[in-house]
Parts: sequence; C-alpha cells; structure tokens
Amino acid sequence: MAPETTTRIAFPPGTRLALIDLDGTLLQGMNAERIFYLNLLVHGHVGIFRMLGFLFSLLGDIVRMGFRPAIGSNTRILKGRTPAEVRQWAGAFGQVFLRKAVPDGLRAKILSLRQGGCRIVLLSGSLQVLVDQLKDRLEADILIGNDLEVAEGRLTGRKTGIFPYGPMKLAALFQRIDPDGIDWANSWALADRISDLPVFDLVGHPVAVHADRRLRRLAREKGWETIGRPHAGRRP
Repeated sequence: MAPETTTRIAFPPGTRLALIDLDGTLLQGMNAERIFYLNLLVHGHVGIFRMLGFLFSLLGDIVRMGFRPAIGSNTRILKGRTPAEVRQWAGAFGQVFLRKAVPDGLRAKILSLRQGGCRIVLLSGSLQVLVDQLKDRLEADILIGNDLEVAEGRLTGRKTGIFPYGPMKLAALFQRIDPDGIDWANSWALADRISDLPVFDLVGHPVAVHADRRLRRLAREKGWETIGRPHAGRRP
C-alpha cells in the first residue's frame, strides 16, 4: 500500500515547505493509529481475539526489538485483510473522526502558511492510509506516512519502508522530495516532541505545538513560536 507515486519530487528553486506532524500535533494527546484500531474493534471489523493477538505480538516485538521498532513494524491486527478493505475503513474513520479532530485554529494556521506560499507536507509515523485522510482538510501537497506490506493481495501484518520517526523523518522526507530546491531558511515545521528536533533544525521557523516538556523548554530558550499546551500527563 505504497503511495500512488513514489517518484522523487523536485521543486523549483526557492520553494518553501511547511512540515506538519500528525500524532500529538494535529491530534493533541492522541495517536491516530491506535484510535483507528479501537474503531475497528468497536465497529466489528476485527474481533476481540484478533485484538488480543495483536497486543500480545506487539508486546513480544517490544521485548525483542525495543519499543519504537516494534511500533514501527507491527500491524498484525490487519493481517490477511485486503488493501481495499483497509482503505474503506480508513476513509470512514477519516470522515467521522480524523478530519474533525484537527482543531479549527490549528487548521487556520496551516492554511495561512499555504496562502503565504508554503507547500504543505504531512510527515508522520502513522499509517499512510490515515495520513491520506487529511489531504483535503489541510490542502496538503505531499503526504508521508508508514506503508503497509502486501503479499499476494493481502496485508502481511507488517509495515514496510522507512518508519518516519526521529532522524528517520528526514530520510522519509528526502526519499520523496529533492531537498536542493527548498528554501529551508524560510520553511516551517509544526511538531510536538523533542524527537522531532531533526525536522526543527532543518527549517528557519519551528513551531512547538502541544509540546512535551523538553521541547517546550527548548522552544523558550530559542524563542520559537509555541501553540497550545502539553497534553495532561505527558512525560518529557
């Protein structure tokens, strides 16, 4: 379930980007993928035993691989399903929840960046089929998420490609775009975690949105723009 086009995009010299994170940023205190899985359970698309099997396999992967690699690879809950089924479920989830969950004020900020000449790039470690649901609401030009592995027309229960988290966000970004034409000094980035620092360091206008404590502290030190407050209970 890779994006329809995987050709590396070359922009005209001087192009400005706005790089937007999803989980915790557009969705304050929320993770789109986890909520999507719960939505599948509630609507009967997956059963409780499949959900439990997924959680046990995820726990095993965490013990074996570590937390981030496990989260970045395991989609056992979708194993055996067809890409068409998952796209249909993701579309319904996007319509009833995901698009509505982006606050109007934050959407207005992003659209103002677009009106100011920035190309909007959604850059997230969430599933590509979920990131895609925000294309119209945010008038996004490029959507980068985590792809689902397919074999013989069915999902394998694993993700494929680059998991866009931490420094690997830049690897995923540069896999899709040629960085040479970008005016990075006049580009923007909106994100919520200190792990997004490689993206912030890339641009001239970082914005800490619903930031964790370490990022909020760093934003104060550097004079970065901040939006919103950290989610209750968020740890540094």
